[in-house]
Amino acid sequence: MINYYKKFSKQHPYWHVILVLVLASLVGILIEYVVNKNFIGSGIYATFFLGLIEIIRVRKNNLS
Repeated sequence: MINYYKKFSKQHPYWHVILVLVLASLVGILIEYVVNKNFIGSGIYATFFLGLIEIIRVRKNNLS
């Protein structure tokens, strides 16, 4: 399974970034809800900003 995911991340780097962002966001939201019974919507902006930076980094690595 790990080898398949490594192959997938090399073939589709943008999908890899999006998948990691979605899974990390879901885990963070779940932990926040379980601990504090609260949802912090402003975290979406931070996730979007960090994802944008990561996509730019992946694109730069693919071009060189």
